[in-house]
Amino acid sequence: MKAFAEKLLEEMEQSLNQVAEGTSNELQKAERSGRAVNSILLKLKEFMLSYKFQSREEEIKFFKYYNPMFSKELIYFSELTYLASKKPVGEKSKVKQFYHQVVDQYQDFFGRNHQLFIYHQLEREDLDHQFFLKESRPLSLIPDYSLDFDPSFSTPNSSKLAKIMAYENLIDYIRNKLIQLEFGTDLKAVEKSKHKWTDTKSALIELAYALQSRGAINHGKSDVKMIISIMESSFNVRVGNFYRTFQSMRIRKKNRTIFLDSLKDSLEKRMDDTDMRD
Repeated sequence: MKAFAEKLLEEMEQSLNQVAEGTSNELQKAERSGRAVNSILLKLKEFMLSYKFQSREEEIKFFKYYNPMFSKELIYFSELTYLASKKPVGEKSKVKQFYHQVVDQYQDFFGRNHQLFIYHQLEREDLDHQFFLKESRPLSLIPDYSLDFDPSFSTPNSSKLAKIMAYENLIDYIRNKLIQLEFGTDLKAVEKSKHKWTDTKSALIELAYALQSRGAINHGKSDVKMIISIMESSFNVRVGNFYRTFQSMRIRKKNRTIFLDSLKDSLEKRMDDTDMRD
């Protein structure tokens, strides 16, 4: 199963690269990419119809990793097709409003599937046997009667995990579009900064959360991920899973704001030193 799935992942990547090179039209690219992924997914479904898992661990690996890796791409490009076809034409404010409404819908899905979302964000594995086997029950107390759920190929949690992963990528896509609207450029197109972040990555994360909580950027309308993306670009750094780092900070019994406290101490010391020189 592993060898076949990984071969299909390579095939899918090649197909998507070919589509990307074939057109620059967003709607065409999304629609063609979705068709390419769907054809790969059908091959995987056909293979799995006659395949029997060799162990519970292999079954978990399929429903937690391989199934969502393919399914999320189909969801992603289906949603991109919708975004490209429904995006308002004209005023920036209307386009921004449209994108923000879509992100709110995705965030609502995260909220309705909070347990699975947090489990995924924290990259936990300790409850995999409860969540990613055929007999696993949905984590949400709210019934989900999704018509696109295929019990012969998915589990309730693998299906929802694929949506979570797709929506995370879509939120990144929309954030980049909002940055283009706001600053007239793509984050990836910004020239690499000569300035480097030389403190710890957790310090940058702490600062980003503080700025967002204070409402210091765009009157609090910019979320933490966008602020961190801008700081990463400005200071040539990649912080990784900032949500997990923040959770570690939050559960500290003491000194939850180590960097901010040290900033205050450093500034006050500089002021004191300046006062002594005057």
